[in-house]
Amino acid sequence: MQQGLYLEAFRYDPTKDHWLHPKAAIGKMNVICKYCRAKKFKCETLAMCCSNGKIKLPSFDQPLEPLYSFISGVNLESTHFLQNIRKYNACFQMTSFGTTTVVREEGFMPTFKIQGQIYHGIGSLLPLQDRTPQILQIYFIVEESVETNQRCKSISGTRGEIALDIKGYCTNITLWFNYLKCP
Repeated sequence: MQQGLYLEAFRYDPTKDHWLHPKAAIGKMNVICKYCRAKKFKCETLAMCCSNGKIKLPSFDQPLEPLYSFISGVNLESTHFLQNIRKYNACFQMTSFGTTTVVREEGFMPTFKIQGQIYHGIGSLLPLQDRTPQILQIYFIVEESVETNQRCKSISGTRGEIALDIKGYCTNITLWFNYLKCP
């Protein structure tokens, strides 16, 4: 492995073991700040997180049920949700993201690059005749079970009961969810 790490992230090679480099081996994030309880790496300064207790942020409220149970990671349903969290997020999208050109590079690339035009596809308010509702159109399905089935059918690996619970949670905390339904 070459000695320096300058621009190494831009030339990522999955065959290199970057953890062997002394400047890249930062260890585990297992040091706990005695003031704010932040997890830190061993070599981080004491003041890195809360300036030795000088900065105090309010605690986050615990999420309401069922979201708290889904993110807790303590049962099989929660584990499934956490492994598929991006899919469940996609179940509730209102637009789709698109581009004219996706740049594909060799090797590992955790994000994506685009060139050309970027656009959001929203589609029509109602699906065309003999077409399946998608994206925003799903929000206008009146019958809850049909709506849930459509969400899960369009995103494989999701479960209807979890999608239904998430929708119920969002409906209870977000006013605009209720405005999308016809009387």
